[in-house]
Order: sequence, then C-alpha cells, then structure tokens
Amino acid sequence: MDEKKARYDDHRKLPSSSEQILEKSTKGATILMLGQFSTKIITFILNNLLIRFLSPRIFGITSFLEFISSTVLFFSREAIRLSTLRITHNEDDMMEDNNCRNNSDEKYDYNNKNNNSGNNNNNVLQIAVNFSHVPLYIGIPLSLVLTTWQYRNINEYFISLPFFTWSILFIWCSIIIELLCEPFFIINQLMLNYSTRSRFETMAVTVGCIVNFVVVYAFDQKWLNITIDREQDISKEGIAILAFALGKFFHSISLLLFYFYDYLKNFAPRRSFNLSLTKIYNNTSKNSKSSKEYHYFDSTIFEHFKKVYFQLCFKHLLTEGDKLIINSLCTVEEQGIYSLLSNYGSLVTRLLFAPIEESLRLFLARLLTNQRSKNLKLSMDVLINLTRFYLYLSLMIMVFGPTNSSFLLQFLIGSKWSTTSVLDTIRVYCFYLPFLSLNGIFEAFFQSVATGDQILKHSYFMMVFSGIFLLTSWILIDFLKLSINGLIISNIFNMTLRIIYCGTFIIQFYRKIHNNQSSFLFNFQNLQMITLVCLFICGVDWLLIGYVRNFRQFSINVILAIILLTLILYQEKIAIKRFMGREKITTGKNT
Repeated sequence: MDEKKARYDDHRKLPSSSEQILEKSTKGATILMLGQFSTKIITFILNNLLIRFLSPRIFGITSFLEFISSTVLFFSREAIRLSTLRITHNEDDMMEDNNCRNNSDEKYDYNNKNNNSGNNNNNVLQIAVNFSHVPLYIGIPLSLVLTTWQYRNINEYFISLPFFTWSILFIWCSIIIELLCEPFFIINQLMLNYSTRSRFETMAVTVGCIVNFVVVYAFDQKWLNITIDREQDISKEGIAILAFALGKFFHSISLLLFYFYDYLKNFAPRRSFNLSLTKIYNNTSKNSKSSKEYHYFDSTIFEHFKKVYFQLCFKHLLTEGDKLIINSLCTVEEQGIYSLLSNYGSLVTRLLFAPIEESLRLFLARLLTNQRSKNLKLSMDVLINLTRFYLYLSLMIMVFGPTNSSFLLQFLIGSKWSTTSVLDTIRVYCFYLPFLSLNGIFEAFFQSVATGDQILKHSYFMMVFSGIFLLTSWILIDFLKLSINGLIISNIFNMTLRIIYCGTFIIQFYRKIHNNQSSFLFNFQNLQMITLVCLFICGVDWLLIGYVRNFRQFSINVILAIILLTLILYQEKIAIKRFMGREKITTGKNT
C-alpha cells in the first residue's frame, strides 16, 4: 500500500531536485522510444493490411489530410509546449510543499491564499494550464481558414467522392478535440510523466488504426448498409477517406478520454489545478504597499512564447525547403526516390533520435530553471555523455552504413524499387544521418536554455543558412548535375552550419562555470583511438568485401560491428560505471 501511494504521489508532484529530474528523464527516453516503436509497429501492420483494399491514390489524399492536421497542430501548440517548460518555482518552497503533501491527506484549494503549503506548486500548474488554452485560441481560427481554403482549392475529383465533406468535418473535429488535450499533456510534460503520455498515445493510435481498418474492411465485406455502388472505385475511395477521417477522430476522442480519466484519478481529488482559465494569485514584494496581484498569463513566459513562436514558424517553413527544391529541380522519378529514402532514413530518426532529443529538451528545461552550479554541472555531464554516444553511433553508421545499406534496402523493398540510382543514393544518405542526429541534440539544448533574444538571433541566422542551402542546392543539382546526391550534400552542409552555431553557444554557455575555459570538448580522449580503429576496419572491410551482396558478407559486417561496439564499451567503461553508480544512488534516495 505504501509503495502504491508513493507512486501515486510521484505521479502528481513536480520533480523538485536534480536527481529526480535526471531519473525521470533517463527513464523517459526509454519509455518514449518504446512508445514510438510500438505505435510505428501498429500503424505499419494495419497499413499493410489496408494496402490490399486501397489504391495508391488514396494514400496520396490521406497524406494531404494528414498534412492539414499536423500543420494546424504544429502552429497551434508547439511553441506553448516549449515555453511552458520555462515556468519556474522556488525550489526550497517546492521541497517544503512536497513534504507537506507526503505528511498530510488534507485537501486544499489553489484559490486558498492562506494555504502556503501547496500554493506555490499549484500556481505553477495553474500557470501551465492557463497557457494550454492558447493553442485552442490559435487552432480554431487557423483550422477553419486552412481547411476551408484547401477544400475550395482541392481537385474537384476528390470533392465529388462520397462522404468527402463529412471526412473534412471529422478531420476538423479531431484537430479541435486533440487541442482540448493540451492542459493534460502540458501538466504531464511539466511533471515529466513520460509513461502516462506514452501509454495514452499508444492506446489512442491503436484505437484510431483499428477504426480505420474496420470501416474499410466492413465496407469491402458488405457489412455496412450504404446505398452506393460498391463496384465503383469512386465509392471505395470515398469510404477509404472517410475511414481515415474516422480513425483520426476516434484517436483524438480516445486520447482526451484517457487523459481526463487520469485527471479525475490523480489530480481532481487534490484540486491541483482548475481546467478553466483561472486568475493566479501572487505575493508581490514585501516592501510594496500592495501585496496582492492577479494575472492569467505570466508575462515573462508569454514574451518568451512570442519569440519561440516566431522561430518555430520560420523553422517549420525552412524544413519544407527540401520539398521546394526537389519539386523545382528534380524529375518525378527522383522525387519518388528521395521520398522513399526519407521515409526509411527517418525511421532511425523517429525511433531513436527523436525520443532522446525530446527527453533532453524536457530534462534541461526543467533542470535549468534554477541555474545553480550543481545543476549546470549535471546538465553538462548529461550533454557530454549524450554527445559522446552520438559520435560513436555516427562512426558506426559511416563505417557500416554505405557498404550495407543498399543490400538491406534491396531486401526490404524488393526488385521493383531496386534501381541503381536508389542503391547509390542510400549510401550517400547514410553520411547525412550523423549530422542530422548531432544537430538534433544541440538544437534541443539551445531551445531549452536560450533567452528570447538569443532565439530571435538564431532565427536570423537560420534565414542566412536557408539562403546558403538554396544556393548550394542549385549549384550541386542544376549546375553540377548531382541530382539527389547534391540535395543530400547540401543538407549536410546546412546541418554543419547549424551544428557550429549551436555548438558555439553551448561552449559559451558553460564557460562561466569553468573559469572562462569550457570543458565541453575535453572529454573525448577515447574518440581518437576509436576513430583510428574505425578507419582500419573500414579499409579492411572495403578491400575484402566492398558493397555487401549476400547474407554471408552481411554476417561478416555484423561481427565486425559487434567487435567495434565491444571496444567502444570497454573504452568507456569508466563513464558507464559512473552513470550506473549515479542511477543506483538516485534510486536509493527515492526508496
């Protein structure tokens, strides 16, 4: 019973110490990876079942509807999600508040001004909930404008499909319902409740995929009493689009219900926060005659939100640069090849890199709300270890990726797509992944600790980098005729500039705790020796095997990769033991 109560208390408390934040973030990365993996497996299986009933044209229009939904959600909520991580609290008050909570079962109300034990914690949560209303204020008009505009400009063929108008309506409703989940998402994000988020999102994705498949299958098996010609492709396409829209709708409904149940179970009994927009009570300076002040939105966080919103909107538009370039300078066949490579290449990014980057972003934002020396040193240790891991992983990708990727891709996609250009291009794409991953964690650090002015400055540099990207892409693709390889090389150059910018920021950020000398780059002594071993293995592998063409050669490469991984683990055994020791200490403190 005591263990169950401890888990319950941990679920509804803000992490107040650096050890708690580190422990939750470390576990969170694994939880998010497992969540991403499970959702991808579920969608992959059900999509492969749907392929038997649907035409490629249907996947095109559903991708378009997915684009509308993801665009509205991104522009509505992403900046708020990042900005609310900056909500600060007095750590001593938080520790006192947590002790009071553990020693008392008495309920309290955040509106009770005389209740000091818990008022600070509740104010933090209520500020976050108030900000979670902003995505709804942005999303409702934005979704109306975007869906109406796209509906009027879409191909008339799709408008003539049965139930297409209903499908658009369900997509719009799913957007609004998902935005209603923001108060719960932001609270769990603030508390680093990764398991709650991952569990609910996985279950909601499962529900959506099942609804999508069941509607298509039921129509195909004539279970639905619908008075349309089942033999016509136009009828099947209309039902398929409706099934996709219903899947999105039930995904959003499920997610909202799961979050609301969690709220009723873990937060409502203690009146931790109010879901409606609520005034926040603050104690002003003791020297001031007026000791009471109310507000809805913290002015500092709101100013930061505006600057982050500008940067993210601009950054999102820049990420569409690939599509702009390839549509302008490449053939239709090359566009299809690049789309295939991006989908398979981004699997590594979505399953491994993205969860780590999100965990790092949340960890740093929560830890460095109080920039004490202890927290700064802990953040640097985590960043150094993570960067070291990414560099070793990058070496393995660059050693074994180019020689093995074409064989694996050919095995996965079959002979239809296995043209010479695809197999050659995937080898070049392997060199792009390390730059993409390293830029991810550096920019995650930057977004977590940079001030609003620094974020604006970064946005201006991104404008310059985008101009350089467009210029180099034109030179490499149109002038030097390098096709997709030119676009990949241009992306590598662009990522290098972004890594240099954020890396310089990180070095300058840590100088103040190391007597104007940053130790960020002084912890990679083993990297030189591992790099030499990688070059040796790469040379031997290339001379003896070259490009892998069969399973025997692939098995040899797997053995070499295991040998290299074993050497890396041996060289870094001290860092691994130190990390494991810290984990044991943290666990011991919590028990």
